[in-house]
Amino acid sequence: MSVATKLPEPGPAPYFPALTGIRALAAWMVFFYHSNPLATNSAGWRLLREFNTGVALFFVLSGLLIGVRYLGRVELSGRWLAGYFRHRVARIYPLFFLLTCAVIVVYHLAPAYDGGGRYWPFSSKGRLLLLGLNFSLLRGLFSEFRFTGIMAGWTLTVEETFYVLAPLLLLGLWRWKAKWLVACAIGFLSLGCALVALPATWHRYGFFDSYSFMLWGTFFGRCLEFLGGMYLAWRLLLWPTRAATAWPVYTLLGLAWWLGCLAVMAVVHAPGSQSAATELTRIVLNNVVLVPGFLLLFYGLIHEASPLQRLLTGSFFTLLGKASYAFYLIHEGVPQQLLTQYVTPNLLLRFVITNLIAILLYRFVEKPAYRWVISWRT
Repeated sequence: MSVATKLPEPGPAPYFPALTGIRALAAWMVFFYHSNPLATNSAGWRLLREFNTGVALFFVLSGLLIGVRYLGRVELSGRWLAGYFRHRVARIYPLFFLLTCAVIVVYHLAPAYDGGGRYWPFSSKGRLLLLGLNFSLLRGLFSEFRFTGIMAGWTLTVEETFYVLAPLLLLGLWRWKAKWLVACAIGFLSLGCALVALPATWHRYGFFDSYSFMLWGTFFGRCLEFLGGMYLAWRLLLWPTRAATAWPVYTLLGLAWWLGCLAVMAVVHAPGSQSAATELTRIVLNNVVLVPGFLLLFYGLIHEASPLQRLLTGSFFTLLGKASYAFYLIHEGVPQQLLTQYVTPNLLLRFVITNLIAILLYRFVEKPAYRWVISWRT
């Protein structure tokens, strides 16, 4: 393996097809995490209960792809920042906005669909605040509003926080290398802890109201996943090529690491176990220990020929990966309630139909909306 002594000048941003395909697998994991079909407390049920690690994969992948695309290209100019944020908004906001509007309309037309108390139990003032926090993508900072609207949308608050900070993170990484990421990780975690430690009057509506909420649900607790992805992007610039090996070593190590973490988390997260030690162990495994495994897996999928790489780079998984964001937004909550009531209660059929709807949303809503937004000129 040839290692550069300094970062080279960046060329065109590379595209890694397998990393598009793996987004579908991550979204499917989250689907079966929320709709676990296996017998309660069985070994399989406990394993699926840890499939929320698909969210961690998304976060690491986000850090990697933003790093690959923009490392060495950041400019602190109004024009560059306008283009950067326009692309970020175009990528996630139009579809989220339309689906959120649809969910709110359903709540108004048929309040029975709000069985989880995610809209109507709030006062009129609270519902206005709910709408404002949802449409501004800030609801994930408040535990009382975290699962309102599009239930999975709380992760967009985490993503948007990262997007806002990414230009500065990339500038620091380009100049100060990996030690900058270490300093940032310490700083973000410290800031998150400081926000939780504020007096009770600061925690209205659940704003950073507990360490558990901060570590599970905010960028400050999940920063290592994004920073880990950026670290891999930096290493890919230093190691643009590597010698071929007979076995996909990095891919196999990454998969083994991931599956090992899932197994340990399933054992630790025993039914009825809600102790602080159990919670902290799960957080460390999910937010910290998993990250190197994902980095090994992504590195292998980029550089190594393997059956998994061939599967994920095929046209089938490429399409499903591109539609994975739409799938993620509709995989639970009102969309699934409507499918269950009016189409089929069968989980596997709903899974297939959800994928088909996601593909349609991608082709006819998400993709055209993205092109329309990036065509704007400032």
